[in-house]
Amino acid sequence: MIYLDRDAPVSLVEQMVSQMAGLIQNGQLPPGSRLPSIRKLASQAEVSTATVVSAYDRLTARGLIESKAASGYFVSSRRLQEQRPALPIPQRSELDAVWLMQKLLQRHENITAVGSGFMPEHWLEDMLSSRFLAQFARKEKRSYAAPGAAEGYPPLRSQLSLKLGRAGIPAAPEQILLTFGATQALDLISRALLSPGDTVAVEEPAYFGLHAQLRAQGIKLVGVPRLENGPDLKVLEEVCTAWRPRLFFTQTLLHNPTGGSTDAGTAFRLLELARRHNLLIVEDDVFGDLHPSPNPLRLAQADQLERVILVGSFSKVLSPAIRVGFIAAAPELLQLFTEHKILSVLTASELDERLVCDLLSSGHFHKHLERLRARLSHNRAQVVQGLTRAGLDPVQRFNGDLFVWARLPEGIDMRALVEDAQENGFLLTPGDVFFLRHAPEPWLRFNAAAANDGRLFDYLARCLEKLAVNPGISATQPVSRDLA
Repeated sequence: MIYLDRDAPVSLVEQMVSQMAGLIQNGQLPPGSRLPSIRKLASQAEVSTATVVSAYDRLTARGLIESKAASGYFVSSRRLQEQRPALPIPQRSELDAVWLMQKLLQRHENITAVGSGFMPEHWLEDMLSSRFLAQFARKEKRSYAAPGAAEGYPPLRSQLSLKLGRAGIPAAPEQILLTFGATQALDLISRALLSPGDTVAVEEPAYFGLHAQLRAQGIKLVGVPRLENGPDLKVLEEVCTAWRPRLFFTQTLLHNPTGGSTDAGTAFRLLELARRHNLLIVEDDVFGDLHPSPNPLRLAQADQLERVILVGSFSKVLSPAIRVGFIAAAPELLQLFTEHKILSVLTASELDERLVCDLLSSGHFHKHLERLRARLSHNRAQVVQGLTRAGLDPVQRFNGDLFVWARLPEGIDMRALVEDAQENGFLLTPGDVFFLRHAPEPWLRFNAAAANDGRLFDYLARCLEKLAVNPGISATQPVSRDLA
């Protein structure tokens, strides 16, 4: 019935599956046909019974055969439904937030995401070495099968309470909810405290994923300009008077994408403004651990979690695959967030949470942060210099931030640049996605860890020169194929 080639590069199991699937699909093995027993087919094909079991399991998983108790295996009698035509998928723009998030999460061997929000993989591999993971696996076997608590792994919540306490933020373990990264934390906050049609204030520019999340829930967004020393409080006051927003979302430390941090004076005036207008503040602190100061001021520290809801994450500094974030807030608010977490995902991954807990309690996490800060400080200076030589105008800030915010020369077609860069192996992050409508100037965000690449700087210099000479060039027309 089948012929197996032992010299072929394809395994015997794969050969058996491929040939039997062909016999079924072309009708030589009609629906309901009984297949040879495992022992009989193994004898006929001169293979082990384990090989036949693996092949039958794969065919069963594909719906081509089925097992009947005490009877054996049969060709599935259920007709396979014809494949439905794919629904039309709307084309998304390179300047669209959802398109960009999807692209940044994909792995491309020949494309470097020089504007990504994550650390390069080789910067994180030492932290999660095979030796450490093997030790963790041996020690934490129970976490593979046990359900996690809705609030999160208790020892990790205790570790976070200590960590926040050292930063001057009084958060008991009962005031901390573990989440699937900061993205879920922000989603839980908005779902618990907002309804479609509500208004919130957000910084401009700011993380495009937050804007997309809120818009998807029917929330109205009003922008507040981000200045060198923090949010523009004069504009925020006007927004509070005119719109009465329920929440204000801000990043105090290492703001994404500009890299700035809110100074102490602005932070205290912001809290006073929030009290006058009964405004809750969501402080996104996902990059705060990278700040070079030993104990930088956070709003949650100055406010003592009365009016501030603090959001943090380990996905940025440990690994994007470790989806562990947290919310620290007043107890009555935390209960609301917990209820919404239960209704959405029930519980979190205790395996990931135990892993993070081990890293925190062992001291490995602190040493890892020190290495990251040192590398970022060096790399950021190099990226700023390289972009300047290429003809861009980066913000001159050397504070260890992950991002470099750089202005393009006037007259450059952003779409043409983004599309051409992708063809040449670089995924750029355009500034438009960080604004509610359009950026007032042509900006790009670069990742200080990923963009320190001479090839990128050379490419940008050549491409910007070409685009400046040909300002009317079509976005679909490659502009750098002859830039050798």
